[in-house]
Amino acid sequence: MDEELLKFLRNTSEEKNGIIKDASSILSYCIKEGKSNVVDKDLVIESGRLMDLYCQPPHIAIPDHSHNYVELVYMYSGSTTQVINKTKRIVLETYDLLLLRQGTSHAIEPAGEGDIAVHFFLMPEFFSHPSLITEDGSILRHFIAGALSENHSVADYLHFRLQDILPARNLLENMIWSLMVEKKCRQEINQATMSMLIMELLHDADKVESHDVIQYEEQIALTAYQYLESHYSTATLEEFSLKVMQPSYYVSRLFKRYYQMTFTECLQLIRLCRAANCLTASCKPVEEIIQEIGYENSSYFHRLFKERYGLTPKQYRDKFRN
Repeated sequence: MDEELLKFLRNTSEEKNGIIKDASSILSYCIKEGKSNVVDKDLVIESGRLMDLYCQPPHIAIPDHSHNYVELVYMYSGSTTQVINKTKRIVLETYDLLLLRQGTSHAIEPAGEGDIAVHFFLMPEFFSHPSLITEDGSILRHFIAGALSENHSVADYLHFRLQDILPARNLLENMIWSLMVEKKCRQEINQATMSMLIMELLHDADKVESHDVIQYEEQIALTAYQYLESHYSTATLEEFSLKVMQPSYYVSRLFKRYYQMTFTECLQLIRLCRAANCLTASCKPVEEIIQEIGYENSSYFHRLFKERYGLTPKQYRDKFRN
């Protein structure tokens, strides 16, 4: 932990505390008229940006609210108590990270003098970057997909403990430094750094804690999704049903309930995402990529890809490489 940065963050939060006198005034600056308690991305994220930062002031409770963007809370020093959906209390300790999907109800109890929490506000469009289409970390991967589609996510929040994940902490500290240093292209650097952070978390997705103890049916749906992520090139509903010793129709119904898409539609989506990632990250021929992701019919793949991305595989590769 850098003492100079810690001192700056303390001063920043105290300055905000001098301007914002109470909890109601915090929300009054960032809620559009008629939107009740929904904090609006257009009021907290500067125009033209995909993300912004905010340092929480001490001694003030932030009342229950939701937001139409993804929020990431990093506990740089001390601790704070977060209340999710009015019932779930989470104590964030130093180096803890909380990721909240859009629409999740959220309140924060008053922070103490030495409690420094940095909030990152992320536009949903942020998660459409090809670099975030990855094979690892199925829970976080689905969380990211939900940020784009506003579909039901497997979790309202994800809680990471970064005490032993130094690369992630370094990336967060680099972004926090941007509060102190105004440099040209700082916003672009922060956006690239945030992408790197999410990819780092994807590789440590086994350390994440989700919103509740997952019940039996939810567990089957989650396991099915993880199976698709890991075995997309050969996956079938019949094979997975045998693995969990449940009828195919039952697995199919549960999957549709929790993910708002069929098992087959999800498999197709994952395969297309893998293809898109491979097109931008490698020089492999398109036909080789088609075989690797599990399609045998080349013309069928080209049709599906064009329907999803509006471009042929070659046009997609050329666009993102340029």
